[in-house]
Amino acid sequence: MHQPYYKDNLSNTTLMPWVFLHAIKDYYDIPWYLEKFPSIKATFNLVPSLMLQIDEYINGKANDKLIDIIRKDVKSLKIEELRFLEEFLFLSNEKNMIKPFHRYYELFLKFKADGNSLVNFSYEEITEVQTLFLLSWCGNYLRENSSLIKNLINQEKFYSNEQKNQLINELYDFLPQIINFYKKLVEKNQIAISTTPFYHPILPLLINRNSAKDAKADVTLPASLQNYENYAKLQVEYAVEYFKNKFDYAPIGFWPSEGSVSIPTVELLSSNGVKWLATDEEILFKSLNTSNKEVLYKPYYLKTTHGETNLFFRDKYLSDLIGFEYSKKDPLAAAQDFISHLKNIYLNSKESTLVSVILDGENAWEFYKNNAKEFFEHLYTLLEEQVWCETILFEDIDKIEELKKHNLNHLATGSWIHGNFDIWIGNSEKNKAWELLDLTKNDFETIKETLNETTLKKIENEFLIALGSDWFWWYGDDHYTELNHQFDEQFRAHLKNIYSLMNKEVPTEIFTPIVKKTRKNSSHIKPTDFITPTVDGNMSNFFEWLNSGFVDIKKEFSTMDSSSCVIEALYYGKDKANNLYLYLKGKKLESLDDNINLNIILDEQEFYFMVQKGMNSIILNNINFNLAFDKGIEIEIIDYSKEKIKFSFELIIDGKKVQKFPLYDDIILDFENFNLISWYI
Repeated sequence: MHQPYYKDNLSNTTLMPWVFLHAIKDYYDIPWYLEKFPSIKATFNLVPSLMLQIDEYINGKANDKLIDIIRKDVKSLKIEELRFLEEFLFLSNEKNMIKPFHRYYELFLKFKADGNSLVNFSYEEITEVQTLFLLSWCGNYLRENSSLIKNLINQEKFYSNEQKNQLINELYDFLPQIINFYKKLVEKNQIAISTTPFYHPILPLLINRNSAKDAKADVTLPASLQNYENYAKLQVEYAVEYFKNKFDYAPIGFWPSEGSVSIPTVELLSSNGVKWLATDEEILFKSLNTSNKEVLYKPYYLKTTHGETNLFFRDKYLSDLIGFEYSKKDPLAAAQDFISHLKNIYLNSKESTLVSVILDGENAWEFYKNNAKEFFEHLYTLLEEQVWCETILFEDIDKIEELKKHNLNHLATGSWIHGNFDIWIGNSEKNKAWELLDLTKNDFETIKETLNETTLKKIENEFLIALGSDWFWWYGDDHYTELNHQFDEQFRAHLKNIYSLMNKEVPTEIFTPIVKKTRKNSSHIKPTDFITPTVDGNMSNFFEWLNSGFVDIKKEFSTMDSSSCVIEALYYGKDKANNLYLYLKGKKLESLDDNINLNIILDEQEFYFMVQKGMNSIILNNINFNLAFDKGIEIEIIDYSKEKIKFSFELIIDGKKVQKFPLYDDIILDFENFNLISWYI
């Protein structure tokens, strides 16, 4: 469970509402699902920057900008407040959070038709949207246990300003229950709680920025260099101290931010009393120089100067099934599928095995129907029924004699995303952020001796916040959110705060946005005209795909990350004869040769292609295809007259599924009213 620190301490304002929204939807619901199954155990990782912000809401110190605007009578809102509301009021999952509220969906369609604007909304409609937005984020516990929320949901529309504020007060009154609920489950020994460096930094990069090269030799580092090793130590020390104050005992386990590890990182954590930490299977495979999955299902330890530290490596496939795949399946079928994978591991094992399933605690569930309640109920029910496996806590491993721990002589450097740090360093935008940090720290070093202790403490805190991983996550093209510019503004605001505290003029570079607000979400652009490409496996002539539809596949990894994108983009279109064309493109795809299989699903029909270099004509399910592979995979589907086509694919290389798209919402190739769009022809 993790959120970056959204508060600007100098202005005393929380600039984004995600702590509050996930608090009312996920931070209670997910352990609440678990509590109903007393024999099922799980470890929850709570990041200090998240818990601190929940405390700020409880203590009335959050001053959440969005919630404070929503509290106001709509008639009193200023134009800039309405613009701010436009950025957030429909940031709920359309399928699972907006559509179930019929009135909310009506207003959503109106908002989209008006160009994502509230300009044509009445005061009453804006009040309705505000109330429905909050209701859409209410988790199942609140929907089942709050009579106020039940009544508001049943009312469906025509909400008053008074009702809206009653709802906000109800939600704020609920917040103190959250951490207390975790404490209750710890006391019952059903869960354990681990934690993370305070503001969720990438520790290896703070300890030594060259660790990026240890993880990936050809990475481009920022042009400047500053040392942040002391801040790495503070992030861990403050996390341990905060945890002790919150739970009355020291943390035993850590999830290093984004599973980022290096030997110096383990040494630092071990020196602070940490007994176990976890990361990804890719780190283990790099450490042992093997990709043999059998090595994964064992507990390991690393000898440090402070004793042995247990290491656990997550099964990426199983973890990502829950994080990305199962939201698209029937809940019972998904739970059964998970158990079948576990059973296969069991049947193929010669000794007792340990399977670590580790995933994001809050971002997957909005893609499930009903916030994943039915999925978890089926999963936990089935797990309880299996006599050949049990769920355990990481901290109990040493008590289980039949699990033999293995000494890990070497630990590779990297994170749980591709085994490197590319998400946080190496891209021009990410490097620019590091360079601005370095500039600020360099100026601080020249003046710090003249500053008093109070000011130094405030500056230290601003640096710790600015070193959080999330700011860097949203720079570059590997992730997308409509709020990129807000993350950028917030990152630079912390640097501005440091200059303000130093009483120095802010450099022009820090005022200049790294991300421009005008950057649009072009992840799916519909076709504008007929196309007639030559099917040769190349985009040999740009103009032959000029009017095609376009889907930027990389953009789907906006809140989480899975395996590498081999196919990065899809181009699609039709010609006048109703032939459908697809072109799949990606840098990694260009370097591949044979042993590629592509499974394409058009609506409910599956087409399985053995992809080889060159051009082929084939018939599948009585449909004619022309297929070519060179730099990309190009497909012509003869006489495919459907106007709306649900599209997905799976890419298999050397017998292993390496990519599935889409992971979340359906992709629709939409040619409805296409003749009207192209009427000028």
